Amino acid sequence: MLVGNPKKIDLSTSSFERMIERKNLYIDKTRIVENFIEEASSVQLITRQRRLGKSLNMDTIRCFLTDRVDNRRLFKGLYVESSHVWEYANSSPVFYFNFKSLSPQTYKKDVFHTVLNYILEYCDKNDLSVEVESYISDKDYSDAKGLFYLTKAVYETTGKRSYLLIDEYDKMLMDNYKTAEYEEIRQYETLLFSTGFKDNPYLEKALITGVMRISRESLFSGLNNIKIFDIFNDTTYTDDYGLTEEEVDELQTLFDFDKAKLKTWYNGIMVNGKPIYNTYSTMSFLDENKYKCYWAMSGIMDTIAELINENRRKTITRLLSGEKLCMGIEERISLMDLSHEAGDEDFYSLIVQAGYLSVERAEGETVSETIKAIMSIPNIELMLAWKNFILKRVFRVLSSQVRSIFENSDNLPLFTKDLERIITDRLSHHDLAGLRGEEREKAHEVLYHVFLLGLLCADGHTLRKYPISNRESGDGRFDIFIERAEGNFIFELKSSENAENLGKDAQSALEQITAKRYGEDFSGRLVKVGIAFVGKKCRIICEETLSLD
Repeated sequence: MLVGNPKKIDLSTSSFERMIERKNLYIDKTRIVENFIEEASSVQLITRQRRLGKSLNMDTIRCFLTDRVDNRRLFKGLYVESSHVWEYANSSPVFYFNFKSLSPQTYKKDVFHTVLNYILEYCDKNDLSVEVESYISDKDYSDAKGLFYLTKAVYETTGKRSYLLIDEYDKMLMDNYKTAEYEEIRQYETLLFSTGFKDNPYLEKALITGVMRISRESLFSGLNNIKIFDIFNDTTYTDDYGLTEEEVDELQTLFDFDKAKLKTWYNGIMVNGKPIYNTYSTMSFLDENKYKCYWAMSGIMDTIAELINENRRKTITRLLSGEKLCMGIEERISLMDLSHEAGDEDFYSLIVQAGYLSVERAEGETVSETIKAIMSIPNIELMLAWKNFILKRVFRVLSSQVRSIFENSDNLPLFTKDLERIITDRLSHHDLAGLRGEEREKAHEVLYHVFLLGLLCADGHTLRKYPISNRESGDGRFDIFIERAEGNFIFELKSSENAENLGKDAQSALEQITAKRYGEDFSGRLVKVGIAFVGKKCRIICEETLSLD
C-alpha cells in the first residue's frame, strides 16, 4: 500500500513520524511490526544489504510500541491498524540505540549517556536500586551492563518489560576490525548484549539489525535465545526490506516509467532466493526521473580492495563479463579472519552481504556453515558501481582515460601509443611478484588478460553491456572482444620471454587473429590488436579491416 504525496519523496530521513506527518510518499512496511511481535524468539537478529530501509523499519517498530507518546494516529489506514497486534500499540517501554553514530573514542560514554537519559525518562533518581545507582555513578563508563540496568530500573518503576532495538550493531566493528581498538570494542559489545539479552527477566523482546552476520568471534555466543534472519535463510521478513514486485506495480500507477527497464537497473539482489528492488535507488529514480547509479561507495569497498588478490580479481572480472559463478561462501563473517588472511569463502560472503553481489543457493549439501552459492552482478546500477570501483581502487585509472583510447582509435598509431601508456603506467610490479615456477609464462598471460579485461569491463561506454572473453570465433577462441561506437576490437595477448622479443610476439598475436579468422562473424569495422608483454613493458601492433556484411 502507498500513502502520502507522490511528489514528496524524502530520502534524507529514517523517521517514520516525519514521513507520515509531512505526508511524504511512504510504502507501507508496517507488516514488520506484526512479524516482529508474532515471532516467538525474544532476541532477533536481522541482517540485510545496504539501502533497503533497515533504519526506517526500526523506527516504525519504535513508534508503534512506545508508551511515552501515543503514535497510533500515524498508523491510521496502514496494514498494522487492521492486524491483531494493534492492541500492542502505545503499550511498552521501547529503547532505541543507533550504533552507526558510535566512534571508538567515545562509544562507552555515548552508550552510558543514552542509557542514563532513558532511565531518567522513566524513573525518579531517588527511587533507583543500589545496583542501578552504582551504574549511573560510574565516571569512567567501564560497566558494559547498561542494557540490563536500564530494563531493570524501568521494570521496577512501571512493572513493564522493555523492548530493546539495536540498529547497525556491526558498523563500529567493521570500521575498526584492523585497528588496535577492535578487540576492546568486540568485548564490550559481547558483554553489553549477553547481559542485556540473555535470561533478562526485564526484557520483553530485542531486535538487532546490521549488514553483516558477525558471530564467529563469540559476539552472540552467550545468547541461547537469539534467532537469525539473514539473506540466506530468512522466510519471515523477506518482504519487509527492499521493494517487492507488487509494490513496484503499485508505484507504476503513480509514476510513468518502464518497469522492465527499472528492473534491469535496480532489481536482483536476493533474500533467500527472492529478488528485490533496492529501495533507495528506486525511490531516487522516481524522485529525479533519471536512470543512474545512486549506489554510493562505502568503507567496505576499501576493505574489498585490500583483500583482492589475482584469483579474486579474475573472478570479479568474470562477473563483470556477465558470468554467473558457483562458489563456496560462509553464511557468517569472521572479522578476525579478514584482518589476517581471509579465505575466499569469507571474502565473497563480505561482498554478498554488503549487497554488491547477488547470490542464490546452489544444489548441494551445506558443509558446516559454508554453502554453495551462485553469484552474479544482478543489475546495471551495481555493474556501474563495480566498474567505478575497479577503475579507481584496483587499477587507479579514470574512466575518461580508458574512453579516450578508443576515441583516438581512428588513428591506429595514436591508439597503440595510448594503450601501451595506460597499460605500462597502471600495471604494477607488485602484481607480478608472486608469479614463479614452470607455469610462470602462462600465469603472466592470464594476469595480463585479467588486467586488460578488467580495464575494458570498467569502461561504461560500450555498445554491449560487457566485453566478451575467451569465446569461440572463426577457427578458435579469441582472448577479448569489445564492441564500441568506434568499431569492434579483438585483442590477442602473448607473454614474451624478454623485451627483445616483444615486437615479434606482438606480430605473432596479430597474425593469429587473422589466421584463426577471429571476428569473421562480426560486421563493420574490425580492429585487430596484438599485444605482447614482459614485466611492465608491452608492445602493441594493430591493423583494421572492414566487412560490409
